[in-house]
Amino acid sequence: MNGGVTDWTGGYVADVNYIYGYYPELNPMRAQLALCSAGIVTPNIEVACELGFGQGLSINLHAAASDVEWYGTDFNPAQAAFAQQLAQQAKSHTHLFDQSFEAFCQRLDLPDFDYIGLHGIWSWISNKNRAVLVDFIQRKLKVGGVLYISYNTYPGWAATVPLRELMLQHAEFMGSEKQGVIGKIDAAIDFAETLFAVNPRFASDNPQVGARLKSLKNQNRNYLAHEYFNRDWSPMSFAQIAQWLAEAKVQYAGSAHYQDYIDNINLTKAQQELLASLPSGSFYQTVRDFCVNQQFRRDYWVKGVRKLSALEKREQLYEIAVVLTQLRAGFEPKIVGSLSEAKIQPAIFNPLLDCLADNKPKQLGQLVQVLKNQKITAAQVLQAVLLLSGSGALQCAQDEAAIQSARKKRIP
Repeated sequence: MNGGVTDWTGGYVADVNYIYGYYPELNPMRAQLALCSAGIVTPNIEVACELGFGQGLSINLHAAASDVEWYGTDFNPAQAAFAQQLAQQAKSHTHLFDQSFEAFCQRLDLPDFDYIGLHGIWSWISNKNRAVLVDFIQRKLKVGGVLYISYNTYPGWAATVPLRELMLQHAEFMGSEKQGVIGKIDAAIDFAETLFAVNPRFASDNPQVGARLKSLKNQNRNYLAHEYFNRDWSPMSFAQIAQWLAEAKVQYAGSAHYQDYIDNINLTKAQQELLASLPSGSFYQTVRDFCVNQQFRRDYWVKGVRKLSALEKREQLYEIAVVLTQLRAGFEPKIVGSLSEAKIQPAIFNPLLDCLADNKPKQLGQLVQVLKNQKITAAQVLQAVLLLSGSGALQCAQDEAAIQSARKKRIP
């Protein structure tokens, strides 16, 4: 969008700030449960980096509540200033900058990282900046380190791409400077509704786009500005992402969206059988994305994937601690996949929730030991934990030493 954009933005919307949001997938602790469940070695994460941290809520919360030393940048100075203020108040281990990706990634004072996180930003930047990030990951992610990257993808975005282009062109060619960014967005949505009201063939051939347009009217305009109205905006298939990241020497390791690990709530039996006939890899992920009409991927990649033995996997899984983040009384978990809502099995979920009802961390090994007396298997415990964690009802917890260390930082 041309209105008010200056050279330093590189075509990225800077007239309005991004929304204040916390994104749990950026929490490095989530990687341990996901990757360990997939039988992959996870590193001890001591130094981490978030690129494009927005208002900085996620990076500050993760730094304040742990001993992880965090680095990050967001090119918008207003957002970076807010994030820096949060960091000062929290007295956390953070190093936050307002530099472009190119400037930040060339800094000579950066350490190597155990973990690098990019939430959504990949879809909204230029190919030049993508090349900068790939080079950074290749140089600065440690061997064995984890990359978290989320992005708009196909086929879920395919039908909506023309709608986004329509609204962007309306803002550019029909909007006025007096409207400002938000006014242009409102006008673009209004025009799209006017167009759809005359029943264009595109709308009748793609009925889901009309539903998407209706949902846009109720969404935060600051979010829409960044999601739809950047100059650079490119959903990518998994295969395209894999092609980009090949030069960074990372391998796909699994999803950060825990529900993805439970096939029954995402795939029909026929779809599961089809996928079972395919080798794992890029084509498998493409076919699965077609089955669920994937719109947004949240992926872990590892530089140098190493597999755990069955014994190592069990031992490490059993050491992971989780904590219930809901009050047990009256709590009924709701777990939704792309296909359906999971059927809650009271015989499994109720005993598990009762074990966690004091809202204190419990290791998976403890839960398995207690629940086996009720004929609940270790596999059922793990699946229930993944489902509850994916819904936000459970969170991974640090060990007691890390908790006490983080607590001491907060007490003068």
